[in-house]
Amino acid sequence: MRTRYLLCYDVSDDVRLRRTAKIAEAFGYRIQYSVFVCDLSDVERTRLERKLANVLDLGADRALLVDLGPPGSASRRRFRGIGKPVEMPGTADAAIV
Repeated sequence: MRTRYLLCYDVSDDVRLRRTAKIAEAFGYRIQYSVFVCDLSDVERTRLERKLANVLDLGADRALLVDLGPPGSASRRRFRGIGKPVEMPGTADAAIV
């Protein structure tokens, strides 16, 4: 079973920022500069957390992983957009307006 997560991060060093972005891109779909939607199994979530912990300076940087429940229309309804629509992974009608 997969769970949809919102991954956000704030990294103070450019090298670590690029490494963090590469990790996030491997696990999820970018919806903002440092914000990703990731549909993960428990094993994938653990792997993501481990990779981030190995890259981040845990005293200066931070990452936040928010459980949004199962992927699909219910998790899309948890997002409210203002401005340009955000394309969400999953289906063609997955835009958040």
